[in-house]
Amino acid sequence: MKLTTRFLLILLAIAVLPLLLAVGWNVYQYNSSVASYFELHKGLSRLSAANVDEWFLNTNRNLAFLYEFENPLRGRKVNEAEVIQQAARINSDIMSLALMDREGREQFYLQSESVKEKKSLASFQGPLISDARESGVVTPGKVLCVKDQAYFPLAYPLVDGRVVVFHFSMDKLLEKINSQRTGRTGRVFISDGQGRPLPCQDMKGLDYPPDELKRVFRSGGRTGTFSKFLFSKEEYAGAYAAIDKLDWAAVSVQSEEELYGKQRKSILIFSLLAVVIFGVTMVVVFLISNRIIVPINNMVGGVKQFLKTQHLDSVIPQEGWPEIKSLVGILNRLMLELQAYRAFQLNQIVEEKGKAQALIDTISDGVLLVDDRGSLIYCNATALKLLGIPKISPDVAVPRSVKNEAFFNALTELLANKEKYLKAEVEAPISNETSTVTKSFRIISNQFLLATLKRPGRVIIIRDITSEKEIEKAKEDFFHMITHDMRAPLSTLQGYTELLMKKIGPSPATDKYLQSMLYSSRRLRGMIDDILNTTKLERGTMTLQLDTLDAEALITRVKENHEPVAGPKNIKLAVSAPANKVSFTGDPILLERVITNLMGNSLKFTPSGGTITLAAWEDPQKVYFAVQDTGPGIPENKRKEIFEKYSQMEEHKSQGFGLGLAMCKMTVELHKGDIWVESEVGKGSKFIFTVSKTMAAPPPPVPSPS
Repeated sequence: MKLTTRFLLILLAIAVLPLLLAVGWNVYQYNSSVASYFELHKGLSRLSAANVDEWFLNTNRNLAFLYEFENPLRGRKVNEAEVIQQAARINSDIMSLALMDREGREQFYLQSESVKEKKSLASFQGPLISDARESGVVTPGKVLCVKDQAYFPLAYPLVDGRVVVFHFSMDKLLEKINSQRTGRTGRVFISDGQGRPLPCQDMKGLDYPPDELKRVFRSGGRTGTFSKFLFSKEEYAGAYAAIDKLDWAAVSVQSEEELYGKQRKSILIFSLLAVVIFGVTMVVVFLISNRIIVPINNMVGGVKQFLKTQHLDSVIPQEGWPEIKSLVGILNRLMLELQAYRAFQLNQIVEEKGKAQALIDTISDGVLLVDDRGSLIYCNATALKLLGIPKISPDVAVPRSVKNEAFFNALTELLANKEKYLKAEVEAPISNETSTVTKSFRIISNQFLLATLKRPGRVIIIRDITSEKEIEKAKEDFFHMITHDMRAPLSTLQGYTELLMKKIGPSPATDKYLQSMLYSSRRLRGMIDDILNTTKLERGTMTLQLDTLDAEALITRVKENHEPVAGPKNIKLAVSAPANKVSFTGDPILLERVITNLMGNSLKFTPSGGTITLAAWEDPQKVYFAVQDTGPGIPENKRKEIFEKYSQMEEHKSQGFGLGLAMCKMTVELHKGDIWVESEVGKGSKFIFTVSKTMAAPPPPVPSPS
């Protein structure tokens, strides 16, 4: 999406959205108001229709006295004039009452004094009287309006052919109905079935074509609503309700301008305002686009082109507001400086790449760079030759393209491993012009991050360690020869020393020297045993001589053996015995040798005045031993390395062969345990190892024959 478009949408959202919400709210309010207005007028029309129905029922009840005229069981002659007069006096709604004979002559009539017309109202009802006589049923006539007084005529035919004509006053009813007003223009009136308003109603300002209202009645039902109906050329809306007993309808109307004209105007004003603001926003966006957005787009385009070509073909034009012009100038200068710097850097990179290429191509190790999918990024000639790959090409992948089976298997396993640093050794046959020789190789792999793709790749180094292996084997053979040749004279020396201690007896003058000689011979014997034991452990030929051991007795014995050395160095030896006796199964000679080696190391490196503590404890699965000193400590990066064969810390290279801890590790693992060190530089070290309680118990001793 372009910056101009985004800016336009943001401005529209800020300026026009509130107005649109206001328009929506007004429309909602308008619809709610329309519904409520129609409900109001429906209620008024129904109420008016109910009032007319009730009035008409009362009118019918006023005719009950005529039963005296027609009762076939009456036993005496009734004075009709007297009955009519009495009925007129009782029923105040009867304004005029006349008895017409068979020829239509008025036999008798009675008219209220409140009637303004002096002649009999029955004289206006000739057609009504004829219709009633012919039909033989009570017949209502059209409402009569005489001198602004409304009368409802009703003709009642008697069995002897005479007709009684009634005129009921409608002034109170119409006044009550017409007085129901809603607002300034709201009106309620009664119309007949043809849509004409009943006479004597105040219809001022409500002129309308009756046929149109009749059409509304027919299209609706007994009740309904209508809108945009023209009364005196003004649009009205309202509702109507049919009157059950008469072919009339109660109509409630009100001017649409009064009903929802203001809301319509409000919606129109808000809509126009939204359009105006939209137009103003477009103008503002156009102006800002020319002064800000166009220069910014030019800057973006110029920077993209620079990044694509790494060369500034033309400077970005300076246009827009002063601040934008200043920014464009700074950007042009920055890109020019980057271009110059890049040219300098490229020269440096080419030179350094040449040096690195020469270095990698001349070393004897094979070097490969592969990405996370195994595709070959770089490979020197040595690696290509070892792996049997003719040349680097896009189709080459590791290990798929490797021809040497030994390297194929090793690299397949190595690349499947997700660890960062990996190391493996492999024996691979290497063919030359005359023969095939099996050589030893060490494969070292480390992950690195591909700078352009942000994905991990691997650097793989293949190093020929055949000569190292041969030197190591010669070293081991030399050790074995020395150890085997030294054991006999060392045993003689240790035996004569022990014999001297027994023959001479305890003496402060000689004990010190004899104990030192005995300790040194035992230490040398232990070093020889370490060399032999390490060889057996590596080859898997070591057989454990299992026995039941007491943990406290084991660490106490080691502590006592080392006291002749610890005393002169002013080092305190201590034993932290377990709370309860700890018995377990293990090889007593090998385990004592493990604790002796750990104790010997602590004695080497613990300064005068320090302390060495031997401890033992157990849990349900293992027995734990610990040798803790107050020596210099071991750095974190060396805590695993010191357990490897011939591995020593740099400052201790002259003290031993580097076999003691390696032998300890293999011995502990043979006892299904682990060994580790906890240390803090400057505060000492704590070597801990475990022996599994699942070691098989030694067989019971065979009883001697008695």
